[in-house]
Amino acid sequence: MPGERGRGTERRAQCGMRTFRTTDIERARAWIADTLSYPVVLNPLTDPADFGFAMSALRLGPVTFATATYGTDVLSRSEGLGVAYHINVPRSGQVVQSHRGEVFRATASDGRVPVFEPTGALTGELDATTEVLALGFDRQAVESALEEHLEHSVRPLHFPGGLDPYHGRGLTLVSLARGLATELAAPTGLLTHAPVAAGLADALLTTMLYATPHQYREELADPATRTCPRPVKRAVDAMQADPARPFTVLELARVAGVAPRSLQAGFRQHLETTPMAYLRRLRLERAHRDLVAAGPGVSVTEVAGRWGFTHLGRFAAAYQARYGKLPSQAHRR
Repeated sequence: MPGERGRGTERRAQCGMRTFRTTDIERARAWIADTLSYPVVLNPLTDPADFGFAMSALRLGPVTFATATYGTDVLSRSEGLGVAYHINVPRSGQVVQSHRGEVFRATASDGRVPVFEPTGALTGELDATTEVLALGFDRQAVESALEEHLEHSVRPLHFPGGLDPYHGRGLTLVSLARGLATELAAPTGLLTHAPVAAGLADALLTTMLYATPHQYREELADPATRTCPRPVKRAVDAMQADPARPFTVLELARVAGVAPRSLQAGFRQHLETTPMAYLRRLRLERAHRDLVAAGPGVSVTEVAGRWGFTHLGRFAAAYQARYGKLPSQAHRR
């Protein structure tokens, strides 16, 4: 917006869409962080006077979608995303992105892009002609959905080699994103219908799980590998039915009908964890769900105690490690 240096405009359209324009770098940075949960530093690589940021964004439950342009060559940097997985695909121009020691180059028709993980530094170098499709997936939603598909707990995902957004499974994911880009450009109002919005969010999240090259993709593709032995399944079912119960390994072994050592070995082999670690994670997920949904009359201490956390300091540390924020911060949302 020539002549309005330092100012910005924001517009909220139907379907929860938001648009924002500014020539101020710090305003652009703040809006990206607020909209995409993507803390970033922006450095123009040419004349800063040419900087002109424009973004349209849409949130569908755990999925955030946006298109963005910068008006000039720009370098973006972040020390970590904390709460989300992100994929940035150029619609025009070219982008060089780096993450976890890998460098990815892509244009609007060729190349590969990284799947940014919640931790680890990342950079992106975009030329002045670049328009980016940006997809953000809430970390908890991604990992919970994967656990539902696999029927066991999972570790944070890693995506070595990145994603080819122009062929195969990656193209399917990007095609869904392009459809949303059309909706951003010319809203039809269809996304005001909750079933439509929820269905699109679920489709994007599920497609992301099946399209990206994480460590569980082969297991997703082969349902037979997801079958746990009956003793492990019995112990898992008992914990899921009553996570707040003060289970011990001995008690779970009795439920499973095996010796404690055999149960421990079964969890390590098939779930890559231990019975007690699985139980702690399950309790943490239930506490997170309650904190997000809780009203002002419910305290963090009450929620923690409900799910068996008697030491608030350790609960807060475990919660922050899992969700990237303190329990009190989730409770205030």
